[in-house]
Amino acid sequence: MTDHVAYKPDQTAATREIHVRKELGIAAHVMQANGLEIRRIHVQQPALVVVERGSKSVRTDLGICVQATAGQAILLGGNQTLDFTNLLEAGKAYEARWLVFDAALLEDAYYRHRAETLKTTDQSHAPVRLIPEVKDSLRSAYMHAWHALVSGNGIPDAVARQRTLEVLHWLLEEGILLRNPTLIENVTRKVRDLIAQSLDYAWTAERIASELALSEATLRRRLAAEGNTLTDLLVDTRMATALTLLQATTQPVSAIALSVGYESSSRFAIRFRQRFGFAPTSVRGHQRAG
Repeated sequence: MTDHVAYKPDQTAATREIHVRKELGIAAHVMQANGLEIRRIHVQQPALVVVERGSKSVRTDLGICVQATAGQAILLGGNQTLDFTNLLEAGKAYEARWLVFDAALLEDAYYRHRAETLKTTDQSHAPVRLIPEVKDSLRSAYMHAWHALVSGNGIPDAVARQRTLEVLHWLLEEGILLRNPTLIENVTRKVRDLIAQSLDYAWTAERIASELALSEATLRRRLAAEGNTLTDLLVDTRMATALTLLQATTQPVSAIALSVGYESSSRFAIRFRQRFGFAPTSVRGHQRAG
């Protein structure tokens, strides 16, 4: 068994932001000052979450549940809705790093070739998977990839791509294969994707129906058949993004509210509490969750 290299908390937490590199992935440093249960979060692409402090539990809609403590990791499959519980340790803020793999990266020819020739485990396609021991090889690759995706660090896309692919190859060595999720082209997904392109736009049923080349009646009927409503999708997509911004950036709550379509911070806070059961300020510790 190899010795673990201890994680050091990010010393640049004050300037945290979400870093996105097209066709490569997303890097985010999540911090949370209160222990919270976060229900029904849609995860589009596979992600590897390394817990740095506290603990994280993930539950699928099939009832599968895994828990990771500091130094452990959880691998998430894409295109699923999950419940998360992030808990503190000794009163210190919960911390984790997310590395989300872009769909284009997962189609890399050599990675796919190796995936076909190496034997993967029966759990390789599990919707969630605990990695109880993050070996030094994977840990080092993960941190190099994470920092490579951070904007403004001067690392070219080609280099960042290779570093992120290295994580996938180390996972393959452990018998873990990541695949792009099978996407169902239903109306729910189309509406969610449309809203996500411009969260601060004043979306109406008429506008969304027009963008999807449907009548309003057909749009509502199809969403109902899929167990959704337009209002719920609009709120859910906006609030999920707002939660991520609260956890992984230092933007003021007022700026986050504006970015997801709410000119009034108080109205945003009401919607947020209705969606998650706690106030936006609870994420950063200004007050305890209600």
